[in-house]
Amino acid sequence: MKFSLLRFTNTALLAAVLILTLTGIYGLFWTLQGWLFDLHRLAGWSLIALIPWKTAISWRSLKRGLQPDFDRGVMILVSLLLALLTLLVIVLGVAWLWRLLPAEAWLRQTLISWHWMLALALLAPFALHAWRRWPRPAKPDLLSRRAALKMLGIGAVSVAGWWLAEQVAALKALSQAARRFTGSREANSFSGNDFPVTNGPGEGDQRIEIETWRLDVEARGKAAHSYTYQDLLDLPSEDVTATVDCTLGWYSTQVWKGIPLRDLIDSIEIQGEVIAVRLEAVSGYAQIFPLQEARQILLATHVGGETLEHPHGFPLRAVVPSRRGWFWVKWLARIDVIAV
Repeated sequence: MKFSLLRFTNTALLAAVLILTLTGIYGLFWTLQGWLFDLHRLAGWSLIALIPWKTAISWRSLKRGLQPDFDRGVMILVSLLLALLTLLVIVLGVAWLWRLLPAEAWLRQTLISWHWMLALALLAPFALHAWRRWPRPAKPDLLSRRAALKMLGIGAVSVAGWWLAEQVAALKALSQAARRFTGSREANSFSGNDFPVTNGPGEGDQRIEIETWRLDVEARGKAAHSYTYQDLLDLPSEDVTATVDCTLGWYSTQVWKGIPLRDLIDSIEIQGEVIAVRLEAVSGYAQIFPLQEARQILLATHVGGETLEHPHGFPLRAVVPSRRGWFWVKWLARIDVIAV
């Protein structure tokens, strides 16, 4: 069997999309491995490098016309819509990187948040497209001399595109807000409570009466301790410099003061082996962390020498240096220590 540009291109596209998906999802959760964000960008430029070949293949398919059946009718339309929206995802990402458009777009979302939300929404139609129209690659499509040369070409274009894009982004950051390796832009670091607020629908609406507020700590479903706000202030505290990095595309580095979560965990008797900790807000919003990560969390009462204000989670919020901002649970009311 001879080398097929169609099979090679579709296989390369699938590989690029898989890398983009895995690294993109990682970036929505964690902020530790900077090289994964660069890998995401390299895969994006690989996708761009494949556009000319994919366009030629699609054009040949379109010239055969539509037919009143699923594969040559419905799937052709799905594929066209998928292609157009994929181009939009690319444009949104590049526009955010190079600051070509206003940061805030539609529905109070930023360009970068629309980039990842739309990309996630396209996973289902992409899977359908791959299932119905996937040409299984043959050995020459991946291991032949022609395949190797084309892969080298794609790699060269990807590295060149990534490098050029980073240079342009760095130049933009010199005259505007600094840029982090995640792609987020700096916003009012070391400013106390004067940094951006991002809350989900309905979050923060419930005002907290500090006289009646309690932080309840439970282990294996049984009450272990209940702290008043003053109880927490009387506990030994630590100062931690940490960066909250929001998926809307901003980050802010602050000095947080509070009680290490590990101190509360270690202060209670727990039967069994602790494997995770669940943090819950007064609204019911919650996140679960494995024990090793939970022991790095700070329960903050202050930021930049100031008492936390309500929009930032007063009286108590989690500071989770390894995670994106939506894991930094605000208005904490309950901690569940999960053991087996």
